[in-house]
Amino acid sequence: MTTAVCFQCGHLKFGSFMPCTQCLAKPQTDDELIVSLAMSDHYFDQAALEAMGEYTKENGHPPRLDPESEKTFRRNFEEVKASGVLDQMLQERDGN
Repeated sequence: MTTAVCFQCGHLKFGSFMPCTQCLAKPQTDDELIVSLAMSDHYFDQAALEAMGEYTKENGHPPRLDPESEKTFRRNFEEVKASGVLDQMLQERDGN
């Protein structure tokens, strides 16, 4: 199971790229997808995810990635995107 933080409301949810059950937001843009991937239990423990969720709730946006982390996550994201797996996941999520 993948626990992730909603990039919009901070609610803990299942799956980085899945819609939030609280606010119904689903990441669409590359930036939203990258931050959604970053804010998951693939990279952070439960306490860190809860802290990110609280930050997002209080500030109306997710925490910012530092420049080096953003480069790493963007590179990882581009690899997943190039493989075609991301498109398949998003099509399944959106019912296409």
